[in-house]
Amino acid sequence: MSPPKIYAPNVHLFAYQLRKQSEQQKDNLKELFEKGENILKEFGINQTIDIQDKPGYRVELWTQQTEDDASIFFEKWSDSPITGIAYPVRIHDTFALALNVRRPEKNEQGIKTADVDIDFFKRLHPSDCWMPSQVNASLGQTLLLTLWYSPEKTWQFWNSREDQKKLKSLADKCLRAFISDNLDIPPFYQSGELFGSPIFEYGIPDGLENYCHVLVWIFLTPETDTKLQEEYPNLVDIFCYRHKIIQAYKLSRSVYQVLSHNSKEIKAEIAIVESLPDDKTLDSSNLEELKKALKRIPSLNFSYVELIRDLDNYRLPLKINLQNYKREIKLLQKKYPQEDLSFLENFSDENAHIFEEQIQADLDYFAKGSDLLEKALDAIRGRVEIEQAEGDRNLQNTIQAVGTGIGVGVGVAGILASSYDSIKEPWDFPSPQHPFLPPHPSIMLIAVSLLLGGGLGWLAWFGTKRLLNGKSSPGQANLTDSQSPPVNHILQEAEEVRSTRDTEVR
Repeated sequence: MSPPKIYAPNVHLFAYQLRKQSEQQKDNLKELFEKGENILKEFGINQTIDIQDKPGYRVELWTQQTEDDASIFFEKWSDSPITGIAYPVRIHDTFALALNVRRPEKNEQGIKTADVDIDFFKRLHPSDCWMPSQVNASLGQTLLLTLWYSPEKTWQFWNSREDQKKLKSLADKCLRAFISDNLDIPPFYQSGELFGSPIFEYGIPDGLENYCHVLVWIFLTPETDTKLQEEYPNLVDIFCYRHKIIQAYKLSRSVYQVLSHNSKEIKAEIAIVESLPDDKTLDSSNLEELKKALKRIPSLNFSYVELIRDLDNYRLPLKINLQNYKREIKLLQKKYPQEDLSFLENFSDENAHIFEEQIQADLDYFAKGSDLLEKALDAIRGRVEIEQAEGDRNLQNTIQAVGTGIGVGVGVAGILASSYDSIKEPWDFPSPQHPFLPPHPSIMLIAVSLLLGGGLGWLAWFGTKRLLNGKSSPGQANLTDSQSPPVNHILQEAEEVRSTRDTEVR
């Protein structure tokens, strides 16, 4: 069986570039539209897209536009006929370019052009010029391929399973013909109906790496083509808000990766608190490590809080553009109350909603990490203060005990010295007759005084130190309770945060 023919294949590019406001980047005004001109040159069409910006939320930019038309029409009839339009516009802070290249439905004489093979899409994609890697629009792009399966055939029951399979197969073949063999085909995502004809979507919205969004729309009724032309500007806006939502989520994932790395550093700091012995005095190496942590944690916490703020800054534009997207769909539904727009609504009801919930869940989780870091900092400060206070008390007690011991020893020695009038005893010196003499009573008195004074002084020092340390123990316990959160309590909260992470929306 020969492959089916198609009629009047089209390629539509909807590309979006964020407007740069700085004086040094004025060339950004024409950057996207020059890329459109480069695409047209691939078809041998030297068409300039002359634009002029002016104030307003939504501004159509073509310098020669009229009240009825703001699109630039171009055509080429030599070789294979090619026609199309370029539609430049600015939507708030975003430049948008809708660029269409097609095989016309009728030739210059007004005669219907012939059906072509599916491979004709290869001729509509020279040098892979439509791909995101070539266009490089900062906010992303959507490619729309349209074709007539057969304008003469009536598809009254195309929703049957058999017809759906045929149409899906046709869409797959068109996409495969359009994208060269050396490039990856974006994965199929969903199918539906729009303006009375089947439409197939490729590219997973949350597949952020190398995301390529392609729609293949197979016209089965003339009304589909007519409504596409009528709502072309509205589709430009709808796709704009869609890509701004995806871009906000994509940027939030970059911040999320950095926050995840920083949260590991936070766990390392909390591990320092975990390692502290609760039942004994810290040594000098422990205290030195805690003092270093006191310097690291404030800087770590500052950058961590800044990243959380950045993450929240992406949540807000996502929310605003989601509201804009829903508004455009509602306006379209109001204009066509009988139309089924669920194909467009699925993105806002499912994907964008999940994006918003994901960012909010991340914000809640990382905010708990910041709280833990603050508590760990308080715990370390309290422990250092306790150890320093304990060290000061020990020094004071030692000085007081030593003073007591010295006082007792001196007192005893004084008592002995005063009770024996040894200085009046005569002093004898060794002689040949008596080479060995007993020590003078004064020497004996001094020796005994030193021994008794030292011993009694040591007993007084030992007893005084124990008494002072015993009195300081309750105070130490109170200081621990009042100035520092218990270490075990910090660790318990950390474990609760880890377990809570598993139940949040990922």
